[in-house]
Amino acid sequence: MSEPIEPSTIGWRERVDLPDWGIEGIEAKSDTGARSSAIDVKNLRFEGEEMVTFEVALSRADRSHTRPVQAKVKRRTVVKSSNGHVSDRIVVETSLKVGEIVKSIDVSLVCRKRMQCRMLIGRSALQHHFVVDSSQAYLLTPPKPKAKRKKSSGKRKKIKTNPDSPDSDTEANEAGVSR
Repeated sequence: MSEPIEPSTIGWRERVDLPDWGIEGIEAKSDTGARSSAIDVKNLRFEGEEMVTFEVALSRADRSHTRPVQAKVKRRTVVKSSNGHVSDRIVVETSLKVGEIVKSIDVSLVCRKRMQCRMLIGRSALQHHFVVDSSQAYLLTPPKPKAKRKKSSGKRKKIKTNPDSPDSDTEANEAGVSR
């Protein structure tokens, strides 16, 4: 008999990898209220009875940023959402990596474009390996680096202070900067 493993504590949100599909750092929500896991896909197509092709949407901001995947259909299921909506879903199997833990999970293929996270990790995937601290995020994985935002204080133009010096370019807003 094998020793029971000590579950790792994860946050309500983590960045996870799906190594079988070559996906790293996808945003995932840990949801102990959901039994099954789901991932945001588009262009789902059947290739015969047992195979599907689809594109995993990797970004909420840019749904054209995708990874094409082909997978074997494990089963079809009916899922009832928290708002009572019932839908038929295709379920496939893949590996999930959170921190250093890798495990095989079932994941349903669904459009999650209105959801904050591209993936939802349900109880079935969490059991035996993870405990969720709902007050924290990114306990096993780093958050996505914040994009640098451009200042929105008006249009900017270059002002050359000394036309003979190649290093004399400075930026100033259109309201004017006196020198």
